[in-house]
Amino acid sequence: MRLAKESALRARARKLGYAIHKSRSRSIDEDNLGKYALVKEDSNYVVLGERFDASLEDIAKYLD
Repeated sequence: MRLAKESALRARARKLGYAIHKSRSRSIDEDNLGKYALVKEDSNYVVLGERFDASLEDIAKYLD
């Protein structure tokens, strides 16, 4: 269920000109909290989750 939700959210973000980046870090530190970041594709500007601290729910709210 979580993968389907993530895929649907990625598709919605793509339609609006955003990309969702998932942290690939194996260790959590102050600069990488292990979640997601939302990036504006045309400028590569991080609009949410600068420290990979956004949840999928946070991103869904932002996109609404």
